[in-house]
Amino acid sequence: MSSSLPSVSISEHDMPQSGLDRDTENTDTLLPPPRTSLSVPSTVKSSIGINNPAQGGLFPLPNSQQVAGKKKNRVALGKGFSLMDWIRLTKSGKDLTGVGGPRVGGKVREVTRQELRKHRKRTDAWMAINGAVYNVTDYMDYHPGGWDELVKGAGRDATDMFNEIHKWVNYQGLLEACLVGKLVDGPEPIKERPALPPPVLPPIPSKPPTPSLDFHQSERKLTLSIYTGKKGIGKDNVILDNTQESIRILVFLPNKEAFLIHTKHYTKVELATSLRVESSTGKVEVDLTKCEPNTWPSLGEPTGQHNWFGSIQDLPLTNRDWKVSSISNVTPDTKHIVLDPPQGTIFTVPTGHHVQIQGEVEGMEISRSYTPVRLFHTAEDTPSLHFLIKVYPEGALTPQLGKLSPGDQVCVSDHTGSFSMAKLSSCQNIYLLAAGTGCTPIFSLLSQLSQIKTEVTTRLLFFNKTQADIIWQKELADYQACHPWLSVVHVLSEEGEGWEGDKGRVSK
Repeated sequence: MSSSLPSVSISEHDMPQSGLDRDTENTDTLLPPPRTSLSVPSTVKSSIGINNPAQGGLFPLPNSQQVAGKKKNRVALGKGFSLMDWIRLTKSGKDLTGVGGPRVGGKVREVTRQELRKHRKRTDAWMAINGAVYNVTDYMDYHPGGWDELVKGAGRDATDMFNEIHKWVNYQGLLEACLVGKLVDGPEPIKERPALPPPVLPPIPSKPPTPSLDFHQSERKLTLSIYTGKKGIGKDNVILDNTQESIRILVFLPNKEAFLIHTKHYTKVELATSLRVESSTGKVEVDLTKCEPNTWPSLGEPTGQHNWFGSIQDLPLTNRDWKVSSISNVTPDTKHIVLDPPQGTIFTVPTGHHVQIQGEVEGMEISRSYTPVRLFHTAEDTPSLHFLIKVYPEGALTPQLGKLSPGDQVCVSDHTGSFSMAKLSSCQNIYLLAAGTGCTPIFSLLSQLSQIKTEVTTRLLFFNKTQADIIWQKELADYQACHPWLSVVHVLSEEGEGWEGDKGRVSK
């Protein structure tokens, strides 16, 4: 089956670390060639006509906290069952479908629901996702969440289960070699049902009002006003891209909704853009400066998904090329990478949210989730993104990231996540657990806690192997000294006899 370049995302961590997100990587036997530029993944489209919506290769990872209320269920994969081993297996020529491929007599194989239900065992597992049926038997031991989780979807249409947990996974690229055919409706067995009383229709809830857009102007200035009607939003709820010829404004709203403005300017504007957000009313204002004095008859020409309003899950993520500003060593195997945004872009990542970084490995686009970290000594948000990334020599993507140099381009997606500082508003005591680079969301959270009017007693347990592995140990100690509400306990698992602090590791 021919297709364009497959794209697949893998989980943010291979090592068991704690925090709101984790920034470590699975290791296997492949050492990818060094790259200085990470590319934007191409869209995967099936050539056999099966319902195959493109997802861009992004997903929140099997161990991510993006899905509210879901617990992580990571297992230790055996040797030879990493992502890179799976990629090699799919390219080995082995028939992973078990039926000789997805075509029969030149046509796509049709799989009825009755036939699908026959394949629901650990050793014979078929699964339907968005109308496509896959034989996931060989993938069982490669699934980061364990075969026992994957087998729950065997023998059934697992679309809802999949979208609830891994909506952003580009399963087309990951399971392309396992495609059996397309799911069709066969005759359903007739079941006698007891007579039910006439249904009582509940009242139809009214839809929330759609945000609106307006603008006013002078000969040199133009101000866009977006009225969301949603209180409590801030600048980190807005992503703005001004290309001088067009503007794209994405506003993240409560209840996992979003509003999108995308127009082509009537005339060219300057790159410098001013953004204001009134938290009390939900009003967003953007000031633009025209390159030449004139009066616009209209805001411009709508383009893309202009005036779109709906669930954020229905809006594809947008990727941008960020420039490496600096890269330095923090520990023997951890890099501090600073990225600067494209010109004209205003982009702030809320605490506890993360972005996807993409790169190409052995001809396959891979995206990884990383949580930017806020510097302890920086009170205000800066336009740059700071990352603490542990580099695994045999990892899939981090060797490329570890070899970046100032000036290199890195492809970064919109931020995603569901954590909100409002969840801590009623807390009187906060206990935080972090391990290794899992400290990134925790460090950002500490910076936010310092801005709360009422001090909240906070205790951080920071797990590492040795003192040399403690990220920003001095900066954390200085921050603790300036904030009496914070206490930090370092717990080491492999430090020598000279260590007088706590020892141990997280067992479960």
